[in-house]
Amino acid sequence: MFAHRGLNWTAALSLVCTLIVLVLYAADPRELLGVPLWEKPLKFLISSTLYSATFSWLYGYVDKQQKLARWMGNLIGALLVVELVVIIGLAALGTTSHFNVSTPFHIVMWSVMATAISAVWGATFILGASLWNAPRMSADLRLAVRWALGLGLAGMGIAFTMTPPQAQQIQPETWAGIAGAHTVGAADGGTGLPFFGWSTIAGDLRVSHFLGLHALQVLPAFALIVSVAIASQYARLAIITGLGMSYGLFIAFTYVQALMGQSIVHVSTIAGLVLSLIVGLLVSALSQRVRSNSHKRRLSLPEMKKPKKL
Repeated sequence: MFAHRGLNWTAALSLVCTLIVLVLYAADPRELLGVPLWEKPLKFLISSTLYSATFSWLYGYVDKQQKLARWMGNLIGALLVVELVVIIGLAALGTTSHFNVSTPFHIVMWSVMATAISAVWGATFILGASLWNAPRMSADLRLAVRWALGLGLAGMGIAFTMTPPQAQQIQPETWAGIAGAHTVGAADGGTGLPFFGWSTIAGDLRVSHFLGLHALQVLPAFALIVSVAIASQYARLAIITGLGMSYGLFIAFTYVQALMGQSIVHVSTIAGLVLSLIVGLLVSALSQRVRSNSHKRRLSLPEMKKPKKL
């Protein structure tokens, strides 16, 4: 089921480290930027485990360019390990990893992380291209994987928009060795949702980043459930299309909401979710009707008579 050996090793290593860091998370009382010191490493380890396992599973559907896809999987696994080593290592030193340019050492560490995750994005794109028309997948799963890849790459791309330094960060009188932030309208850290840490007083770009990244697990899992629960293929494809549209709209909504400085607990979040679901349902209904009508037209076309042999 999990066909990529390199990604399996990365997933297993991330899982073991997750258990170790989970103990540290519970036992170590230290905090950094107002949150438990080991919270960030723990979240990244969980995410790395899911990411590696997901693409190891998807790799089993690759039919063409298997060698290239295998190399891209190896690259993803190796670079995720590099990123995790930096994050865990700096946490052990009691300092931040992201956006930290306070010393030459921290600049190098931040540059290594940024380079690694950029290369992961590129490798994911290439590996995703080999999955786009994978004939081994059912039509349901293939459609869901296409949505998941598109939204996943977009969600990963949102992380790059967090890296430019904010205006107050480059002023000499307010310089603190930090360039970039995920919070809009307030300093990073402080009041936020439990564990996730998403700001409840300002905008937070990590919300849309999280939703996009984990579309890679949500949409294929949903497709597998729908394929068992619903008999009509036209209905299944329409529902998957509708969910993909709803999911994508909600990612876009939470991204714009964060840029406006509104937190995830703002009342507009519910309105955005409801609107996204309504649009998704309409797209689903329209898609099912179009597919059904197209099928009926094909059935109603008279068969062309073959010319008689002389």
